[in-house]
Parts: sequence; C-alpha cells; structure tokens
Amino acid sequence: MSPFVAWSTGMKDLRKQSADEKIGNLSVRSTVDSVERERVAQWLEAEHFLGSFKPVGHTMIQILEEQGQAVAVLVWAASAYHLKDRETYIGWDAVTCAQRRNLIVNNVRFLIRDAARRPDLASQALGAAIRELPAQWRAHFGYEPLLAETFTDPEMHAGTCYKAAGWEPLGLTEGNRRHRCDFYVPNQRPKRLWVKPLRPDARAQLCAAQLNPEHVRGETSGAGVRCALKSQELYSLAQALRKVPDPRADSIRFPMGAILTVVALGLLLGKQDLAEIFRVGQRLSQNQRQRIGFRLKKGTRFVPTPSYNVYRELLPRIDLECFGQVLSEWLSAHRGNLPATLALDGKCIRAHLGQVVTLLDIEEKAPVAVAADTRGKGYEAACARKLLDSVSLLNTTVIADSLHTNEQNARFIVQDKGGDYIAALKDNQPTLHTLAHRKLDSASPLLPTASATAVMSTNARFA
Repeated sequence: MSPFVAWSTGMKDLRKQSADEKIGNLSVRSTVDSVERERVAQWLEAEHFLGSFKPVGHTMIQILEEQGQAVAVLVWAASAYHLKDRETYIGWDAVTCAQRRNLIVNNVRFLIRDAARRPDLASQALGAAIRELPAQWRAHFGYEPLLAETFTDPEMHAGTCYKAAGWEPLGLTEGNRRHRCDFYVPNQRPKRLWVKPLRPDARAQLCAAQLNPEHVRGETSGAGVRCALKSQELYSLAQALRKVPDPRADSIRFPMGAILTVVALGLLLGKQDLAEIFRVGQRLSQNQRQRIGFRLKKGTRFVPTPSYNVYRELLPRIDLECFGQVLSEWLSAHRGNLPATLALDGKCIRAHLGQVVTLLDIEEKAPVAVAADTRGKGYEAACARKLLDSVSLLNTTVIADSLHTNEQNARFIVQDKGGDYIAALKDNQPTLHTLAHRKLDSASPLLPTASATAVMSTNARFA
C-alpha cells in the first residue's frame, strides 16, 4: 500500500471514528411528563418557526442530550387521518387504515437548539431518535409503531436532513387544513410528505392478516372509518338499492336507496347491531352522504342522516329477499374491485332484519353473494343453503364454520351442487371428533391413497 493510500484510508477511518463518537455521545431519552412537555413547549415557542404544538392522541417527546445539555428535540404524535399517497405506498384501503393508523407516528416538531447548531447534527439526531423510537414508544403506550411520517414546507426548507437520514418523500399534499368535523378548507400551502419505515418489513406488517405481538395493541376496531367504498362505488350501490320497493308513503325525507346503502355498508363491515349500523351512517362525510342520495337540510350546509328510529321502523318492513338479491347482483358486478376488508359470514341484525349470510371468495377476499332469511337468528344454516343454491359450486371448495358442519349441508354441497366441503369441528362435537380421528389419522395429508381419498370424501359428506 502506498503512503498516500495509507494516509487517505487513515483519514477516512479518523473521520468515521469522529462521526461515530459524535453520534455515540448523543443520548436519547423519551418523556410524556407534563412538566417536561411545558419546558419543551417553551423551547419551541422561542426557537421553532411553527412555535409550540397541540398534543394529538398519544404524544411522546424525545430529548437528545450531549454532555448533559439538550441539543435537539423531537415531538411525536398521532398520524394524519388520511393521506392518499401514504395509503397507496402502504397498500391500505379505508378500513385497514382506520384499524391500523395508530401504528404510524407523526414527527410534528423537530428542533435543533440554537446553541448547539453544527453541520450534520440534524441528520445524526434523526438517526439516533429513529433507532430508539419503537422501544421508547412501546414503553409508554404498550406497542411498537411501524412507520414514521412527517411534513415539510417546501417554501421554508427542502427537508435535506430527512433525506440524509433515509426518509422517503412521497409527494405533496393537496394543501388543505382540517376545519370542523367534515370540511377541509384549502390553505394554498401544500406540504411534502416524508415516511420512514421503522423496520425492514414495515409495509408488509402493516398489511399482514395478523400483526406481531409487539404491534397488536396499536390496532383498533376501525370505528373511525368513514366508508370503505370509493365515491363511484358508493353512488353505484345506492343506485342499485333503489330497486328495492319502498314500503313507506311518497312524502319521505330520507330516500330508500340511501338508507339501504348505509345498511349494506354496515353488513359488509360485519356489524350485527342496528346501533352499529346507525353509527356507520353517522360517520359518513357530507360529500359521501350526498353521493348516496341524502339531501341538504333546508337553509343549511349540512346533510343529515336518518335517526336510529328511522332504521328501526323501516327495516322490518322491507322486502328482505329483494334486498339480498340486489346486493348480490351488485357484489357480482363489482367482484375483484372491492376492498379486502368487506367480508362477513352470518350476521343477524337483532330483531330488525333477520339473518343475512354472505359468500366470500377467500382468494380475492371479496364478498360474492348475499342471502337473507326473515326468520332471523337460528336459521343461518338454512339461509346458507339458499345462498349456495344460487351459485355454481363446480370445482369449488366450500369452507364454513362449525355451525354448518351437519349432514344436510354436506350432502347439499357435495351431492346436489357438485362441490367440495371442508368441515370445521369444535371441541363440543366429541362424536364427530372421534369419527374424524378414526377415519383420517392413518391417511397421508399430502399424497392420499385412493382408499384414503374415499374415506375423506365419505367423512366430508356425512360429518
């Protein structure tokens, strides 16, 4: 090695060691203490161009210190309610976003103290903070987030420190600010959105069917989702449901198609109580309400939705079979385009709408057809046979819960409709458990013999 190469290599090692020492000297501690929050608010008010912050949801502060002195502050809070570019980047639909939005944390403030400013400190501080963020968040709130997000104002700075720390820009927002419950007011100040995965498989985890234990407490029921369907799908569903006869008089305030659209949305989200379906309608935005046919209240800018009593009085009077048929036809026409989270098995809106059963394509993860039975709870098996009778089951394997593990359903699927049937057994079915073990324990699950196949088919028919 030449003296020059050795000198260059030595200088690189020296610079790297120096940088490592600087990063190593940064300690990152987190706090949710109200006293420290007030102290940080004073720093921000004095030194940050946006001033202090208003806590939103879970809020955590990271204070980075060097030789006992605070040199940087990061404030983390709840993520933005909805961001089109972010949802596209992750692969979320509206329901999944509402359920897992807590797994994203928003860097609402980042301050390098005036007295500590030096080149590269911002990117170093970001890197150190991000490394500690998941564990610190979990210590305070019981779960680890998977993605960090923030916004920068292109008029103020280019976000160079975020780029240097490995954050990814996703584009500009539309330049709206939230106003009231349903309205967004343009402010002509679009912001640049940046994201940073907190682990290599963060996007896959955010879309996974089941979360890991360290993330699961961040998942919610999704009660905050306004609607799982896009605007055009909403309009199309409302138009289709107008075909269901309206049993009321002509002078009505809320159109039948709009009411049944709310009911259909509730069913497709798995709601079982009328109160839950009522709340689905309440959460629709003003634009969504108008899209499905609800009207402006005279003299106001608001579009009201029906009261609970409107649903309670109307639903027992509708033609339930017609409702199921129209909804099935609409689902079939939109197959492959609906959100994966729209799915249910047997649901009964207690004392109001009878029993409703949906057939779900588990590969496309979308509902295929719907059937209803006015006799309500206790008639799901009969309702399921009516549903299966309306579709072809050739080259199809039907999977159902243990309620449908009975001889009548098995014969109907296998013998009458030509399909295959996977039976589910529960511990409270000891006779069937014994039969299944006796018939199948000796059979290979991967390469069954002809006799084993016959045994499995016999068991499927009569289990």
